[in-house]
Amino acid sequence: MAGIKEIAKITGLSLATVSRVFNESHLVSPKTREKVLKAAKDLDYQPNIMAAALRSGKSKIIGVIVPEVNNFFFSGIINGIEKIVSDSGYNIIISQSHESQEKENEALNSFLKLKVEGILISISKETTDFSLIQKILDSKVPVIFFDRVPNLKQINSVTLDDYRGAFLATEHLITQGCKNLVHIAGDANVSIFNKRRKGFMDAISKNKATKSATIELTTDVKNDIEILQKTLKANPNIDGVFAFGDEIGLHALNLFKTLDIAVPESIKLIAFGNADFTNLTEPKISTIDQECSQMGELAANLVLKNLQEENISPETKVLFPRLIIRDSTK
Repeated sequence: MAGIKEIAKITGLSLATVSRVFNESHLVSPKTREKVLKAAKDLDYQPNIMAAALRSGKSKIIGVIVPEVNNFFFSGIINGIEKIVSDSGYNIIISQSHESQEKENEALNSFLKLKVEGILISISKETTDFSLIQKILDSKVPVIFFDRVPNLKQINSVTLDDYRGAFLATEHLITQGCKNLVHIAGDANVSIFNKRRKGFMDAISKNKATKSATIELTTDVKNDIEILQKTLKANPNIDGVFAFGDEIGLHALNLFKTLDIAVPESIKLIAFGNADFTNLTEPKISTIDQECSQMGELAANLVLKNLQEENISPETKVLFPRLIIRDSTK
């Protein structure tokens, strides 16, 4: 494989000059830079990023940790992050925690070994010990939390107003005439799901004539559907369902079809997330848009700002959710 010695030989430049080009030194003229990059392309030369990091002390790498990459919401956030970072001169490394604190800590330790310059993270459902994260914060490596945020002081975060989103969803069901509502609730150990639960309950409290119930889910989808089915049979007057996420909303819609319950005539359904498939179902599912791409862009801009400026005060950015009304609640 070609190296900088071959590039120096072809261009007639010194090794030091060629190295300056790949280290993005301001001492190199545009003409020289173009000459070196053309030779590198002709030789199919790929700079050793880690070697450059060891020499310069800067890796130009930003680490990203999400619970699951194949989740619509988190993949949308990653797209938003890449959109901003792609033209910044930085590269990103993506890792999944799979909702495990152990795997999350492994990813964080790997990032530290790679000497990443910044970290973007949505904490796992299991994460309750923030000692490693606090250690990283104390080391002055910029850490930006998005969506799921730990209970720590003086941190940078980008979140959605989940409480407001749930309130909007529930209030919409009520304005559409629903009197007996059910909330399919997410994991009680996750703060965003607790905020959605509270938004649901407060919207119910605002309307005294409305009755409500909350279904506590497990981690087994098949079992969760059985729980929902039993709830529907035990409470035949249920006419409105608010699902904490689009995926469980889709499962609920399929169950209604299996039980021959007409949507929205007999029961109205609204979910949370605005995944692509919610606009493809029959009927199309009303939902709350989580603004995932915008969340990723804001988080990326925030980490770049912290890398480019010194002594910046922590920022908290909260996105406003949007109600998307479709056929399932009309």
